[in-house]
Amino acid sequence: MEAMAVTADQSDESLSSPVAVGTYVVCLLDVLGFEHILGQLGLEVLHSKYELLVAHVRKQTGGIDIVPLPDGTTAVGWPEVGNAYFSDSMIFWTRYAGTIGLFSFTQMISDVICHGIEIGLPLRGGIAAGDAILDSSRGVFLGEPLVEVARLERAQAWIGASFGPSFQAERFKCNFYLNTVLPFRSHYKEPDRQLATGIAIDWPRRWREARKSEPDAAIKALDVSPPFSPYYQMSLRFAEFSRQNHDWFNRQSHLDYG
Repeated sequence: MEAMAVTADQSDESLSSPVAVGTYVVCLLDVLGFEHILGQLGLEVLHSKYELLVAHVRKQTGGIDIVPLPDGTTAVGWPEVGNAYFSDSMIFWTRYAGTIGLFSFTQMISDVICHGIEIGLPLRGGIAAGDAILDSSRGVFLGEPLVEVARLERAQAWIGASFGPSFQAERFKCNFYLNTVLPFRSHYKEPDRQLATGIAIDWPRRWREARKSEPDAAIKALDVSPPFSPYYQMSLRFAEFSRQNHDWFNRQSHLDYG
């Protein structure tokens, strides 16, 4: 993740033309406990589940978004989403476009996390913003956001995704759509680390909205390996925290970070 990747069938000539640097929002998602799931299910069953996940990933290419803004107006946009996957890792990215782009991107990542839980492939990841070169046609992925998401993914003990420290920069920090995120920080392995921003995707809210149910039973069904049980217990805790703080952005009182 800290260097560019080039696919084997690409010639030097195909990489000779320059690639553009852009400002992106990037998300890395890994399957939690992938090696254990392989040992538990076997290769054929895991492959069938992985094919379902990959098919879902391939559909995430963007589309028209109509987003109500806090000031009562409505923003319309067409954010395009790129994606790539290899082994148990998936990368998504979109050009940074302020509130509307971040809204749709965050909702999309929530949907992918929810889908992963449904098919038995729980996902953990991180989201970062910044300048990068992302060219899936050449297999070139390079930039600080990719380094940040790789480090952030490993720093968490749960199912879910958190925003990295790049979103504390002035140009990125004011564009969250508040009903897609939730302040939470108990899931970091080392809470005092620089990576622990305390801003997480509120995927349980998305689950409740889209499925008209709670995710608890699906999370509990995945909790079959003692080494990973604390991760699932933290995910249940986050789901409960999300329920209790569904309207956190409308409250006047201080919100504990969980």
